[in-house]
Amino acid sequence: MPLKFLLLVGLFFVVTDVIAQESVKQLQKSTRQESPWAWACRNGRGCVKVAKDSPVEEGDNLDNPTLAGCKLTCNAESTLWPKPRSIISLSKTLVSFHPTDIRINRISAPTTKVKSLTNEAIQVLRSVIRKSIPNTQRGRNQTAKEPQRPHINIQVSIVSGDERLEMATDESYNLHVETIFATAATPASPRSTTSVSITATSFFGARHGIETLSQIMAWDDTLGAMIMLTDANISDSPAFVHRGLLVDTSRNYVSVPVIKKIIDAMSYDKLNVFHWHLTDTHSFPFVSTREPRLSLYGAYSSAKVYRPEDIKELVHYATVRGVKIVPEFDAPAHVGSGWEWGERAGMGQLALCVNKEPWTTYCVEPPCGILNPVNDNIYSVLSNIYQDMRDLFVSDIFHMGGDEVNFACWNETAEIIDWLKTQGRTDKSKEDFLYLWTYFQNRSLAEVDKAYDNKQPIVLWTSGLTEDGHADKYLDKSRYIIQIWTTGTDESIAQLYRQGFKLIMSNYDAWYFDCGYGQWVGDGPNNWCSPYIGWQKVYENSPSKLIVNFNETYNPRQILGGEAAIWSEQVDSMTIEGKLWPRSSALAERLWTDPDTTWRAAEHRFNHHRERLVQRGIQADALQPEWCHQNDGYCFLESN
Repeated sequence: MPLKFLLLVGLFFVVTDVIAQESVKQLQKSTRQESPWAWACRNGRGCVKVAKDSPVEEGDNLDNPTLAGCKLTCNAESTLWPKPRSIISLSKTLVSFHPTDIRINRISAPTTKVKSLTNEAIQVLRSVIRKSIPNTQRGRNQTAKEPQRPHINIQVSIVSGDERLEMATDESYNLHVETIFATAATPASPRSTTSVSITATSFFGARHGIETLSQIMAWDDTLGAMIMLTDANISDSPAFVHRGLLVDTSRNYVSVPVIKKIIDAMSYDKLNVFHWHLTDTHSFPFVSTREPRLSLYGAYSSAKVYRPEDIKELVHYATVRGVKIVPEFDAPAHVGSGWEWGERAGMGQLALCVNKEPWTTYCVEPPCGILNPVNDNIYSVLSNIYQDMRDLFVSDIFHMGGDEVNFACWNETAEIIDWLKTQGRTDKSKEDFLYLWTYFQNRSLAEVDKAYDNKQPIVLWTSGLTEDGHADKYLDKSRYIIQIWTTGTDESIAQLYRQGFKLIMSNYDAWYFDCGYGQWVGDGPNNWCSPYIGWQKVYENSPSKLIVNFNETYNPRQILGGEAAIWSEQVDSMTIEGKLWPRSSALAERLWTDPDTTWRAAEHRFNHHRERLVQRGIQADALQPEWCHQNDGYCFLESN
């Protein structure tokens, strides 16, 4: 090939590369051109996209014309989620800053442990701010100019030395933010100062205050800088003490890193209870130190287990984020995998009807299994499980499950029938099996009490023991909290309330997040609790109103709060975040604020909070086209 030709080809590629690079530079330059759009706060209700060169409409305010600035300052609650329920005063002015401008002036706490927890919560704040900044902007000098940037000085004061979140914990907080701008008269301090004061009775209240502080900050794409409100005064506390999510990790395994992300998102919403449904008939992933055969026989694999060190790490991780982990060991039903070794070990049948068919006769879904209450060995095994959970979890309540007990298996087991005869019960009636169930519950409770060395509150699901108005015949209302999973109009709610039981609401018609998907047993288009539950219905489900709807007088000491549940027949680590969020955020505002207003009043903030969750790394489902987030109030369907 001639040398001249090769030189020409080489020159062609050099010129082409130069042209390409210049095109990229021009494209980058064009993308940096000033946007023709601004955002107007329309009538103090929402932000609307407007052309900068268009006349200002009546009712429009363009004092903070960027999308982030408008969202922070347009309405009375800014972008706070959940909405504070007490005193709130927020400025309409903003200041830009760099994350390095944040300083911790002082943490006042009665113990080194509480001070350490607070320092960790501050590190979470710094991490959240970093996540707010796009990857392309991290590490760069932001637009905020040095003389205009404030020193942000944070001071936290905590009264109580409590390190454990309990139902009696005071979670209130006060947040005060004040910015003093530098003037020519203060040459010694050319930069302005933003003072942040967070005061709380407990660490957990202070942590909520730190979360609220993070929500009056935002990344501004237009300015290329972080911005925050210059001034704020908030005094806040929750409406309900129990604000939770139930996550089932037995039917399908959920990894520890994903559980951490769930706890992260809970902390952004001020949800405070991670109800961990650890075991079920499908698998036994909990590694019991005292009874290792349970997970050996019952886990899906050696990789799909929760070891003691995993649980201890999660408990601390959750505590720093204001969340307590409440373990549930469901019994006597919802057992099977992991219990097959009893006879091999010379302990008799610990569980009955394991994997028995047809499953529709013996349980609500495959596989089946139920504990054997008349085998004394079962109680020594349960005692060991309870002791292991006591050693690992830091919780003031314990969940013993207790739902969906099908009597068919007990009715067909000679060992059970013979035992009932010794008790003078020969009818094999419902009442006989309720007697057997109560016997099991009382003996199991005694083992829990021995393990914990005290009589802490026990949670049970609504079940055959609580229906027909006879709960007080079988259960002591001073010991048991009842978690409602029936519909919100079920008469058993009123019966339990009148009998004086404390209640946690999880009515499936509003707060079961696994509803609305296809069948997984059979070919039907809908699963058992369809349809899908949208965030609006989640938001409208008020525990206090559920009681009032039964013509009862609402007593806040009896209604502890509520939980949304995600049962994992059709969910695992890959899909759980989008099924939980942003609907869990709707639950969070209902349980923190319990507002008198409807979902419509919350929609703009809710849309923005979903964007913030995604910014912080949560795989939250989309709510609407992004256009709706940029044009508040234009995506309503007017009702007749």
